Amino acid sequence: MKKRPAFSLKKFILILALGVLLSSCNVAPNEDEEGQATNEKPAVQKEETEEELAQRLAGGKLGSDSIAFIGGGTSNKIWVADAKYHKMLTAIEVEGPKLERTQPYYPNLHDVHAMVFSNDFEVMYTVNWYDYDEPSEVIAYDPKTFNELWRSEAGLGGHHAALSPDNKYLFVANQYADTVSVIDTETRQKVKDITTGMGNDYISPIMYWNGEVIDSPYLFVSVHDGGRVFAIDWEALEVVKELTFGGMVHGVNLSPDGKYAWAAVMNENIVPVIDVETLEVVHTIETEQSPIHLSFSPDGQFVYFTTFGDQIYKYNTETYEQVWNVTGTSIPAHTGVSPDGRELWTLNHAMDNNRYPYQLGGSIAGGIQIWDTEDGSLINEMPAHGTPHEMQFVPYSAVGALDIPEEIDEAEPNAQAINSYRQSCLACHGANLEGASGPSLEGISERYTVEEIENIIKHGQGSMPGGLVSDEEAELIAEWLHQVE
Repeated sequence: MKKRPAFSLKKFILILALGVLLSSCNVAPNEDEEGQATNEKPAVQKEETEEELAQRLAGGKLGSDSIAFIGGGTSNKIWVADAKYHKMLTAIEVEGPKLERTQPYYPNLHDVHAMVFSNDFEVMYTVNWYDYDEPSEVIAYDPKTFNELWRSEAGLGGHHAALSPDNKYLFVANQYADTVSVIDTETRQKVKDITTGMGNDYISPIMYWNGEVIDSPYLFVSVHDGGRVFAIDWEALEVVKELTFGGMVHGVNLSPDGKYAWAAVMNENIVPVIDVETLEVVHTIETEQSPIHLSFSPDGQFVYFTTFGDQIYKYNTETYEQVWNVTGTSIPAHTGVSPDGRELWTLNHAMDNNRYPYQLGGSIAGGIQIWDTEDGSLINEMPAHGTPHEMQFVPYSAVGALDIPEEIDEAEPNAQAINSYRQSCLACHGANLEGASGPSLEGISERYTVEEIENIIKHGQGSMPGGLVSDEEAELIAEWLHQVE
């Protein structure tokens, strides 16, 4: 019988030393998903470019350079979203008395639907209702400050709204009355109630994206009672034509060129196309389920509409042929197409319960889904509290876009100080020292010495924290600010 080889202390020490060396050099073998050792080298993380990072933050594809304002429905808020990065930014609380909902009306009290902007984007309007026995109110806001400008009385159950092309009148569809109220935007008073039928719902807008008015002598109003569409002369403030389709008409929109009005007729499962010049139906698209709302591409070549069964369709407006059909989440009701035409936004009354298995404000999450108009693929989604309805895209300038100047050539005097200021101070104090969320720095040399300015920059003051820049930058910025007149 062979003897086992004697244990070598020298060999043990050598193995131990080798193990310590490998451990200290971080060259331990990799493990696969099941924890087994492998000989593969760890992957080197690729550094992202600014463009790649931006696309990832946006859900894989950047949207248009615009802001989206959305009526947040039962949340009683106006949602504000960044259309480029597909992010919810904030929500504007629509002020008013909080009364108990005692009747199963739709819309409920405090249910923000309308979202309308003036052609210059200086004023935005919504409509809200607080008491079943009292008229609703038109509310005007400054989109730059979110401050309320004024209110005016409309009719019972004010729902959707639209401006006249000259912005002189705001038309309000009163869903629990048989009228469309006309509000003079200068006097801020109701000047007329145009009689239509019970259940006024949607009014075709006169402007979609960039402030250019749709060329049409009429506004089109959908009415639930009898499934009708009324053409209203916005100058004469009177009905010129009534078209009856049966069922219940919900959405109605004008094509961007103003030549056709398309409607969504529930129960009858049809989308009629109305010639604006003759006010006659020239074509009808049949749908498998009840259509809800529709929107056009900026060039008018395509129309997108939603139906029950959570279906979303794209059709060619010239051939009336279907381009694609996809399935969204619960009731993708209202729609909006981005200013660049590359995205379709659907405003959903509910989102996928598997992805969002919780409640917001006592109800399931609603929100927005964003679709690629080319192939109908889902780009991103934004869950939120409420049941969104109407929406409007506006340019950054409508909310006060930052005018960020380019960096100054390092050869210029005070270049380093100015560039450091723009990088770390501009957002609060303004590009021209005029102030923003922070105070104005105009005339600062009359109030503080260079040393005092430098001390404030280094250590902070009030709500301003210290340490935003290096000590060297603080000194340079202080000297520059003290020179500025």
